[in-house]
Amino acid sequence: MTCIAVVKHEDKIYMAGDRGASDDGTILALDAPKVWKIGPYLIGYAGSMDGERIRFNFKPTAPNIKDTDKFMQTRFIKELKEFYNEFWVDTSKDGDLGLIIAVRGEIYEHSSGDMSLSKYMLPYLAMGSGAEYAYGVLYATDKQKNARNRVVQAVNAAIKFNPSCMGPVDIVSL
Repeated sequence: MTCIAVVKHEDKIYMAGDRGASDDGTILALDAPKVWKIGPYLIGYAGSMDGERIRFNFKPTAPNIKDTDKFMQTRFIKELKEFYNEFWVDTSKDGDLGLIIAVRGEIYEHSSGDMSLSKYMLPYLAMGSGAEYAYGVLYATDKQKNARNRVVQAVNAAIKFNPSCMGPVDIVSL
């Protein structure tokens, strides 16, 4: 139902996302993007359609300590959990919402089902039903310097080969 891809290159981060919303037999393009910038953050969502509520209502505090990882694993995740409780986002084991969050040159993956917030060693990340195609492109283009083109190519590959992804493609950057 989604493909979100993010790449960090030097001091820039680019995130791209498709707009497909699908079920077992139908796919439609959403009116609003699944990726956006709010303050010092880039956020993209996959899975349940709770992302719209997050985009319009979640206003996270900017990191206010030097250790970004510590801030994200304490204050940010607590604010996110409080938001979920207030806005009825499913945080049970069946919770289907995933986020990619970029801030201060770091990229995190979040699952609402277990409230995890993970950071990986790769300078890129993909999420959603089209993630496998995106990872193939991101791996194959690892030596390319144009991070913006890489995320667009990654999402476009998912749109071409995964029937639950569709355009247009939106891009945001930090």
